[in-house]
Amino acid sequence: MRFVVFRHAAYDSPWWAFPSARGGRFHRAGEQTVQYLSLHPLGPAAEMLRHNVGPDGDPDDVILNLWTATVDVENVARIDFDDCDTYGRTVDELVGDDYSATQALADTVQESGADAMIVPSAALPGTHNLILFGVRLLHPYLGEPSEAEEIPTGHLTDGARSAAEVAGHVRWFGNPHASAEQWKANGTYDLFDDPSTTRW
Repeated sequence: MRFVVFRHAAYDSPWWAFPSARGGRFHRAGEQTVQYLSLHPLGPAAEMLRHNVGPDGDPDDVILNLWTATVDVENVARIDFDDCDTYGRTVDELVGDDYSATQALADTVQESGADAMIVPSAALPGTHNLILFGVRLLHPYLGEPSEAEEIPTGHLTDGARSAAEVAGHVRWFGNPHASAEQWKANGTYDLFDDPSTTRW
């Protein structure tokens, strides 16, 4: 399966070649090499605002170093609100702020033989993230990779502001997740409807 993905990374590559020293939603500190990628171009800005600014901060305080990539991956597990219970996880745990449940979910998915999973974004309701397990390496965007770990990658911005319109749609820490709440009420949820550009 082929995916176009987006990520913020303030380094010379958006890819992890070794485990992160900090734990995250789907990995424990120092244990796993996991790549976090957004399937929506506003996803990285939402993640950065959520983690670094908060609802009362100035979105222009976030400086984005954006990348895009084309990822080919097989054995992708799709986990959403309607089937997360088959993995022993609740809707709230799937997008919650306590990462122990989702770290255990990642263990289960990897043990099943999956190379990646698609999950709801915790930061931008109505969008999804692609989580890749294992080492990946930067490769020129139009080049033909020679190794499975090499990913065609392009650098989009350096020191850019986030799109102003995304701030009103970020799910802040401690707040309800709009898509999860909609699913619990109706058994379905709306995909993210791109807001109009507010800054030219």
